[in-house]
Amino acid sequence: MAANNPNSPRQKMINLMYLVFIAMMALNVSSEVLDGFELVENSLSASSANSSKRNEQVKSNLDKAYQANPTKVGEWYEKGVKVKVQSDELYNYIDELKLRIVQVSDGEKGDVGNIEHKDDLEAASRVMLAPVVGEGKKLKERLEGYRTNMCDIVSDPAKIEMFEATINTETPKKAGIIAGSWEAALFENMPVAAAITLLTKIQNDIRYIEGEALSTLITNVDVGDYRVNRIQALVIPKSQIVTSGMPYEAQIVLAAVDSTKQPDYYLGETLLKNDYISMSTSGVGERSISGKVVADGETYPFDAKYSVTESTATIAPTLMKFLYESIDNDLEIAMPGVPSGAVSASLTGSGSIKLKEKNIWTVTGLNMSSSPNVKVTLNATVGGRVVSASQDFKVRPLPEPLPFITYKDTDGNSRKFTHGQIAKRSLVDAPGVQAAIDDGVLNVPHTVTGFTMTVIDAMGNSIPEVSNSNEFTPRQKEFIRNLARGKRFYIGNVKALDPMGKPLTIRYSMEIIVN
Repeated sequence: MAANNPNSPRQKMINLMYLVFIAMMALNVSSEVLDGFELVENSLSASSANSSKRNEQVKSNLDKAYQANPTKVGEWYEKGVKVKVQSDELYNYIDELKLRIVQVSDGEKGDVGNIEHKDDLEAASRVMLAPVVGEGKKLKERLEGYRTNMCDIVSDPAKIEMFEATINTETPKKAGIIAGSWEAALFENMPVAAAITLLTKIQNDIRYIEGEALSTLITNVDVGDYRVNRIQALVIPKSQIVTSGMPYEAQIVLAAVDSTKQPDYYLGETLLKNDYISMSTSGVGERSISGKVVADGETYPFDAKYSVTESTATIAPTLMKFLYESIDNDLEIAMPGVPSGAVSASLTGSGSIKLKEKNIWTVTGLNMSSSPNVKVTLNATVGGRVVSASQDFKVRPLPEPLPFITYKDTDGNSRKFTHGQIAKRSLVDAPGVQAAIDDGVLNVPHTVTGFTMTVIDAMGNSIPEVSNSNEFTPRQKEFIRNLARGKRFYIGNVKALDPMGKPLTIRYSMEIIVN
């Protein structure tokens, strides 16, 4: 009997090892998930870099307009400078936060572009949520201030609504969990890889808002006032970036022209029928066009540049770079220069794909045993030409769920308990045991159909009590009421049904200490 005594050194060592094992399992983050965050981070960084280049071009156009007529453009130019300065300051501040988080996890030589400890769950919390010096609250305040300033600058109700939706600092809500604040919801117990990706996403939003604000300002410049100084022929393209195989389209505009007279428009030396340009494209690279407008015997030359890019498409899972069987997988699908309504998608392999909303498609019915890989193919018809793209995905089984107990805290909020100490009153009031895959990326509930509660008596004997549902039995409740403070019991052999109704036994158990 001495070997089974809960107070013996051997038993204490076993208990300690079990606690360490449970903690390690609770903190384990899938390497595939972390690699998925890295892929999303790279994509967001590339998108942010492209947005920065476009914004620089728009700002350059505003600068040129100011140099041509500082009296008229001065107001919009000054606002443009404010937009640029405030956007860069906030963007660079977030860059500093990313570096600090990585240095906490990897040391002073930590590199945001090459993170070693992607699964570190403490670094983001230390930088963003530390008492007094935590940057999370400061970041929220700076984002709100930036959003307010940008809304004041554009004054367009539609864009104001867009800005408020893009930078939303309300506390996110998640089923079964109520976060205390916006910053806690984003950074508490968040792996470094996920925290860096979240911050890059915010930087991407900043560049987007910066671009929209600058575009609004340059639109507000009344080019008609330039007639007192000069007459200029302009080329206004629908887009300065054209996908290979798609037409380059632009409109030729002559400022301060008499509307009762029709000028002659030339592309090169070729006389056009009207002021509209439509020409085929091939290959990739920067292109240029030039011509002239002849009106009232005067000739006004024009020239413009545009870029032709490869035909590309985006097929990105909203979760990670593979698809799961047993659940619905959402894909964000887009083809540059093609309206979302003109894109069709098909699936090769098990399962099916259908449009969910706008550019979100859902893949369902995947079966890894029959189709370990599937292919998503896109097709669109643009200007009589068929454009297509495809992407292969691996099919993976769902991760194993974890059991937990839902209880109410002192404020009446629902909380999840997985192991450790918990008040006896919370246990007595709790209805039973639940299970779900909930790792911060997936949130897939399972239906618990039974579990075993094991209590160790004073002699060190194990007393099991089985529930054939997800609820505590009256006898299990009685065991809990009779346990003294500091005593522990175990819940294991949890049986559940996955989202497709397939039965399984969860191999993880719960160690519970009565507080």
